[in-house]
Amino acid sequence: MRNFRRRISFDRIEMSKPDPISPLRPKPAEPASSGRLRVLVFTTVFPSPGMPLHGSFVLERIRRLAELADIEVIAPIPWFRAFRIRTPVRQDNRIIAIRHPRFWYTPKVLKCFRGFFLFLSTLHRIAQLRKAFDFDLIDAHFAYPDGFAAVLLGRWFRRPVCITLRGTIVQWWKRPLGRWLCLWAMRGAERIIAVAESLAMYPRLAGIPDGRIATIPNGVDIERFQLMDRAAARQSIGLPAHGRLIVSVGHISPRKGFHRVIRSLPRVLKACPDARFVIVGGRGAEEDNSAALHALVQRLGISEHVQFVGAKGPDQVALWLGAADLFVLASDFEGCPNVILEAMACGRPVVATKVGDIERMVPSFAGILFDDPEDDLALANCIETGLSRQWDEECIRRHVVARSWNDVAQRVTTEWRLALSSFSARGSRTAVIQATLPRSQPPQ
Repeated sequence: MRNFRRRISFDRIEMSKPDPISPLRPKPAEPASSGRLRVLVFTTVFPSPGMPLHGSFVLERIRRLAELADIEVIAPIPWFRAFRIRTPVRQDNRIIAIRHPRFWYTPKVLKCFRGFFLFLSTLHRIAQLRKAFDFDLIDAHFAYPDGFAAVLLGRWFRRPVCITLRGTIVQWWKRPLGRWLCLWAMRGAERIIAVAESLAMYPRLAGIPDGRIATIPNGVDIERFQLMDRAAARQSIGLPAHGRLIVSVGHISPRKGFHRVIRSLPRVLKACPDARFVIVGGRGAEEDNSAALHALVQRLGISEHVQFVGAKGPDQVALWLGAADLFVLASDFEGCPNVILEAMACGRPVVATKVGDIERMVPSFAGILFDDPEDDLALANCIETGLSRQWDEECIRRHVVARSWNDVAQRVTTEWRLALSSFSARGSRTAVIQATLPRSQPPQ
C-alpha cells in the first residue's frame, strides 16, 4: 500500500506525487487531440447476460457513440448477480468491448457508502484496462452511485468525468444524505448532461453554471419502431384481431405504476368490455412486485383481461406497441422515458402521468396526461377517452421521427470534447501557477 499514498475523503481526493513504479499511477491529463476520443463508459445500468434488457437505452446511445469515439464499457454487476456471468469481456456488434466486474456491497445496508464501494470494487479492473486503453474521459450514467464512483475514479486517474442524469436522481434527492451525495458527484464532474429539462434543475440547484449543463433528450430507433398494420402485428404475436388492447412496457416495479392501471381496469371495462391490458416486462434492478400484481388481478376478478408476457427484446416490443390501441405509463417518476418515444414512433397514443419531461414529450394530439399517479379515477377516464378517440397515427409518428440516436450521439460527443478541453485548460493553469511558486513554499 506504500505505492498508493492517497488520502480519500467524501469532500475531496488529494493525490501525492505520482510514483512511477506503481501500475495504478496515471499520467497527467493531456490536451484533447484532434483524433477520436477514447472514452470509458461507466454504468451499473447496462445489459448483461443475466439481465439482457437492463439499461437498453444506455446501450442504444453508446452504440451510436462508438461510431464517433473509441469506447470501452465498465458495467459492474452486484456480486449476488455476478455468479451467473461467465464471460468477463464480450463484444457488442464488434464495436463495444463490455466488462462486468463484480460490485461488492451488502444489499439494503449502508446505501450512503454504495458509491464508495463501487469505486473500490472497480479501481483495480480499470487500472488493468488502462494499460491497453488509456482513456481520455469517463462517461458515467446516473448521479448516484455511478456518478459518485466515477468522480472518485476521475480524481484517481486524473481524467475528466461527464455525468448523465436520469430519473433516479428524483428518488435520491428526497433524502438529505442522498441529495448531498448527488451534489458532491455533480460538482465534481466536468460536464453534466440531463436527459430531460426537468432533470437539469438539479445541477443548477447544486450551483453548477449553466455553461457546464446540457439537456440532451434520449433518441428513438425510428427504423425499428414504425407504423405497422395493427391486425398484422396482433397476428404475429398470436393475439385476436378484435378487442381493444392497452399496453404498458417496463421492468416490473412499484414505481412503474402497473398496479394503478390494474386498479383502474374495472372502471374501464364498464365502458369498454372488450379491453385487455398487457404488461410487457420482467424483473429489473428495482423492487419486483410481480407477485402483488398477480394477487391484485385475482382479487379484482379480471384475470381474463390482464396478461403478463414477460421481458421482450426490442423487435418484440415494437410488435406489441404496433398491436396496441393505447400505450399507458402510470409512473411515480421518470426522466425522458424511451418507451414513450417508441410508442409514438409506432403512431400509438399515450396515456401517462405528468412526471419528468413527459409533459414536454407528449403533445395533446399524441396522448392524454393526468396529474396524480394515485388518482385511479383520472387514469380510468384517460384510458376510456384514449380508447374511444380517433387519433392521427401519422401525425403522432412525425412528432418524434427527428429524434434520432445519431443526433444524440453527435451532441454528446460535443459535450465530451468540451469536458476534456476545460479539464486540460484547468490543469495547464494549475501547472503554471505551481511553476511560479517559490520552491520553499508548498502548493496551497
